[in-house]
Amino acid sequence: MSDGTSVTIRCMRHDDVQLFFNALKSAAEAGLGYGYDELPNLDFFVNLYVRGHKNFVVESTQTGDVVAYLNLGPPSLFARTADPVILENGNFILAPKYRRRNWYAELGNFMYSVVERCERKVGLRGYQGDAAVTNLPVQLALMKMNYTINGILPRAIYFKEQGWVDLVLCFKACSHSDEMHPKL
Repeated sequence: MSDGTSVTIRCMRHDDVQLFFNALKSAAEAGLGYGYDELPNLDFFVNLYVRGHKNFVVESTQTGDVVAYLNLGPPSLFARTADPVILENGNFILAPKYRRRNWYAELGNFMYSVVERCERKVGLRGYQGDAAVTNLPVQLALMKMNYTINGILPRAIYFKEQGWVDLVLCFKACSHSDEMHPKL
C-alpha cells in the first residue's frame, strides 16, 4: 500500500464466506453503508453476492489479519440485453482497524485494473455501482477512482437509525472502451 503496508490479495475460500457475510452484517447493524434488511441470511448472501462474482480477501502480509473482503459483480442485471457490457461493482468492506487510511480507493483501483485486463477480452465497457448518500467516505473514494455520479435512486436503502436513504448511482468506463467502440 502507499503507506508501506504490505498486503496479499487472494481468492476467497469456502471458509471465508461466513466471515465475509458477518462483516457485511455487522456493517449493516452499525449503519455503515449496507442496508439493515439487505442481507437477510447466509443463503441469500451466497446466491446474490458470492456465486457469479469474483471474490477476494485482502490480508496483511505481516500479521495475517483480514484487511478487507471484496467482490466484483457479474454482468449487470439492469441491462436490456442478453450480453451486458457493464459489470456490477459488488461489495467492498474494510476491517474497522484499517479504515481511514485511504485504502478503499487504492485497493479498488488495483482490483478494477486486474479485472479490466481479464474482461477486456469479452468486451466489458464499464462498471456501475451505488453508495448511500450518507456514506461520504465511499462517495469520495469513488470520485478518486474516477467514477461519474450519474443519478440518485430515492429511498432505496434502509438504515436502522436513519430510515430510508437515497443512493447515489455511479459509473466508471473501462480505459479500453473508447478503442473498442470509437466515437462517431
